[in-house]
Amino acid sequence: MSFGKRIGGIAFALAISVAGSAGLAASALAADATIVWGKPAEITGFDVHVAGTVASWEMYQMVYETLLTTDENLKLQPGLAESWQQTSPTTYVFKLRANAKFSNGRPVTADDVIGNLERIKNPETASYWSAQLGNIAKMEAPDDHTVTIELESPHPALLAALAHITAAIIPIKELKDGSFDPTKDLLGSGPFMVSEHKQDESWTFVRNPNYWQSGEPVADRLEVPIIPDESARMAALRDGRIDFTTFENPDAVQMLGKDANIKVISQQTTNYYRVDVNALSEKSPFHDKRIRQAMNLALDRDAINNLVFGGTTRVDYPVPAAFGKDACHADPVYALSRDERVKKAQALLKEAGKEHPTVRLMATSANPVLGRIAQVMQQSLQEAGFTVAIEQPPTAEYLQKVFTDGDFDMALSWLAGYTDPTMVIAWWNPKFAVWNQVFQEEVPALSAALDEVKTMEDGPARDGKLKEICSLIDDSSNLLALVSKTDYIAYRSDKIELKVPAHSGSSNTFQYIAAFKSLD
Repeated sequence: MSFGKRIGGIAFALAISVAGSAGLAASALAADATIVWGKPAEITGFDVHVAGTVASWEMYQMVYETLLTTDENLKLQPGLAESWQQTSPTTYVFKLRANAKFSNGRPVTADDVIGNLERIKNPETASYWSAQLGNIAKMEAPDDHTVTIELESPHPALLAALAHITAAIIPIKELKDGSFDPTKDLLGSGPFMVSEHKQDESWTFVRNPNYWQSGEPVADRLEVPIIPDESARMAALRDGRIDFTTFENPDAVQMLGKDANIKVISQQTTNYYRVDVNALSEKSPFHDKRIRQAMNLALDRDAINNLVFGGTTRVDYPVPAAFGKDACHADPVYALSRDERVKKAQALLKEAGKEHPTVRLMATSANPVLGRIAQVMQQSLQEAGFTVAIEQPPTAEYLQKVFTDGDFDMALSWLAGYTDPTMVIAWWNPKFAVWNQVFQEEVPALSAALDEVKTMEDGPARDGKLKEICSLIDDSSNLLALVSKTDYIAYRSDKIELKVPAHSGSSNTFQYIAAFKSLD
């Protein structure tokens, strides 16, 4: 029996005991305040320190917490750490909440924090988040609620990295004694705990009775049916089977606009749509950098914005536009006119001896927006001489081919911009990123610049280094930003009361889930 099912059984037994009879217990359960989230996708793994997909991050946030978090202006705020102080360029001191407990009732301690960071940094864990934390020299726990972290060298993005769900705090004592397996179960200090899980069908969460925030979660239960099909989610929202959901397709927003009881919130993010280009496989035409550069020049990002999103997004850059930096704006793929870019692309293809290359463009069938972006890219690249064959496999096959096998030419996805510019561009070093090692070419000069910029505080010097990095990224043309990403949260205003941040930098769409209130 899984941890979730054990908890569910315990909760049900307690309800019967308190009510005095099965009939009364059933009545009590029926009166519970339940909220229903129609989730577009199942998690891709249980281990919060390893799984690198948004579908997983969103679910983890129901159960797990981080030392720090961010507000809707992307400014750092207390999480499990109620306060923190930087006492030197490399030393940080965190004070933990005295009343924070895991859902099993055990207090969250400094040993848990240190154990989690050690686990993330351990190469055997294979956490892609390890490098985002910088190089840790040592950690100490003066008492149960104080943690001191000393870095080997300055790494200003540490605090922002600790605010991401991949740095969540799991119970280390239970991990060590074998009563909790983070690769199979979820056990955290967040507002909810797992009651039941049916793979690819649904999740059921119940309130964490030990949650530190008084009066939260407001809801007693959170039901999460997995509904990948966009039309099916729209239907479920309309007929009241779900209370809230998300869409990436702006057409869905327009279609739902006619329903009086359905409201839509547009959440701005630092995220952007991207295209991964396979530079490593000799079977890929893009093994030749000139063909990669030609494709990058021939991309019509403005057409993607206008034709796919109706002008509601914006052309985006490796350093996300949401940060207000102009680091990448002068690069040729952005600064030159469309005609100039196409001519340069054609010249590069001729130089490479491939004036009419045929390439495969992969976009998972689970996301209709990616398919539409692919169609616009197909048309714009044709102007330079490319023939683009679009492939739309299911998500599992897509993930296997792109991130495990490297069996593709180029593939559409999107990239999380987080809350610091140096965190997102860090992925251009494949030794740092891990997840793109099968297709990303390492450029020594770029890797060195990325290492240097991570040590720099925000200011003119760092801005200058970001410009240098953008030029190197443009030259390599291996992982490309397309347009910014807006998330749409649709909900039944007659059934639920939501609190959603206006901006998100870490795909923390439902960071205020504990405050969601059922109106039924």
